Amino acid sequence: MEPSSNSGATPHASEKLWRYMSFARFAWLLHKKVLWLSRADLLGDPWEISLAGDQLAYVISRHPPDDIFSKKPRESARERSERIIKLWRRSAFVSCWSSSEHESHALWRIYCRSIEGVAIQTTFAKLRESVGGCKLLKVRYEVGKTKVTPTILDLVSQKRPMFEYEHEVRVVCVIEPPLEMPARPITWDPEKNLESVRVHPEADDSFMETVRATVEKFAPKLLDRVAWSDMETPPPF
Repeated sequence: MEPSSNSGATPHASEKLWRYMSFARFAWLLHKKVLWLSRADLLGDPWEISLAGDQLAYVISRHPPDDIFSKKPRESARERSERIIKLWRRSAFVSCWSSSEHESHALWRIYCRSIEGVAIQTTFAKLRESVGGCKLLKVRYEVGKTKVTPTILDLVSQKRPMFEYEHEVRVVCVIEPPLEMPARPITWDPEKNLESVRVHPEADDSFMETVRATVEKFAPKLLDRVAWSDMETPPPF
């Protein structure tokens, strides 16, 4: 497929980015000091890196005509597109963050299925500087509306409109040929890269103590950045 310039837009450098996770994943992050990038075809949405609508029609229309003098069967435009998309889904590795000035009640509910969860917060600039050769892309919430031949970065940074509430920014690493493994962890220092660790608003004091003890053991410089979720703050009366 031919390249295009339609990859995700870039947020402002100081924009806050959030990632919501279970306590087990948080403890693993602190202990291992690596950021977990999941393979695109294992993210749970079958529309990840999809060709559809005008995009698919355009790619098919750009397919070279058949060679009338060749006796060998030739791969059709649709077959070629399907083969490349399946390859790209195994080549792209992703870490998902949410861009917002504040926490999200919905994302606490979706990504912390237990009240024993945390939200970690950094900025676009810090995350971009911390992921080496990986890209940091803002997700566009449309699929198949552009009449261009997309790149893998174009497709990995687009999702369907029903996910727009996520305000997603993605760390994306493309590895070719694809790795036959579910994830690609990259070295990542939480003490250096995190501005805040927020504890689930419905958790109890014992869980806060557990979070603080875990941080003190594996990332002690981060301890003064551990706090309750802003949602835990009660009203004046």
